[in-house]
Amino acid sequence: MVWDVSFTCDVCGKKKADANHWWMVLLGDVPCYEQDQPHQRFTILPWNPAESRNRDMLHVCGQGCAMKALERFMSTSAIVVDSKMALTR
Repeated sequence: MVWDVSFTCDVCGKKKADANHWWMVLLGDVPCYEQDQPHQRFTILPWNPAESRNRDMLHVCGQGCAMKALERFMSTSAIVVDSKMALTR
């Protein structure tokens, strides 16, 4: 049986196609941090078909959405998909 896996940008909602230049974003806890400093990290990784299925990965469709995700993370520590839903893994 063949699984058909599709990906959607967690910022703009665009569906992934074969020729897109997608990236993956991982939000994670920082084990040691100073008081009044962020306790999460924002990591951007090149697209990897195997790692893209990791449930902790967020998917962004290109440089523009990656920058928007970073901007949102820096201001809210979350990546907001739309006004009703926020991802704060």
